[in-house]
Amino acid sequence: MNEYVDDKNLAISLRNSDKEAFREVFDRYHRKVYQFAYSFLKDSAQSEDVVQEAFLQFWLYRQNLAVDVPIAPLLFTMTRRVILNYWRKCATSDKFRQQLLQAFEQASNDTEAYVVSRDIERISEEALQLLTEQQRTIFLLSREEGLTYAEIAEQLHISRNTVKYHLTNALNTFRQHFAKYGILYSYFVLFYFADL
Repeated sequence: MNEYVDDKNLAISLRNSDKEAFREVFDRYHRKVYQFAYSFLKDSAQSEDVVQEAFLQFWLYRQNLAVDVPIAPLLFTMTRRVILNYWRKCATSDKFRQQLLQAFEQASNDTEAYVVSRDIERISEEALQLLTEQQRTIFLLSREEGLTYAEIAEQLHISRNTVKYHLTNALNTFRQHFAKYGILYSYFVLFYFADL
């Protein structure tokens, strides 16, 4: 479609709900989005699901597109969020995290995944050591064992509000610590430790 010469024209058309413009974006990027998703998930069906969800999110966002901002970075940011949301739903066990790290380690040295695989455990452990004893206990019960606020409160003989208070403070500590390492790690602290 030669009428969409650049991202600016695409964005203008998309803001006007032009389905042909959306098809152009899909045709340009769907293969790269799939490859990006597959590099993390190592599963073709899940990667296809991520592609569909990412482009759906992009279409729903179309009227907010800035005409002077490139489309690709936004699309890949949305894709990353879809992947992280998928991971967050699964990430309640050490086994899953180990599988994730192994997948990262198999990626190319030039990818974000490889960088994360080398540092994420060290950074996570550093952040964990910054917590108070009670914060650490509550955090691990929530994130490692997948217990609800009510279950933690019952186990520790404290109120749900106390659990929420300590967990909120723990998550803030993680966010602040991960922020030192840049935006990439902020995405991963959301995946590992935050309730989005």
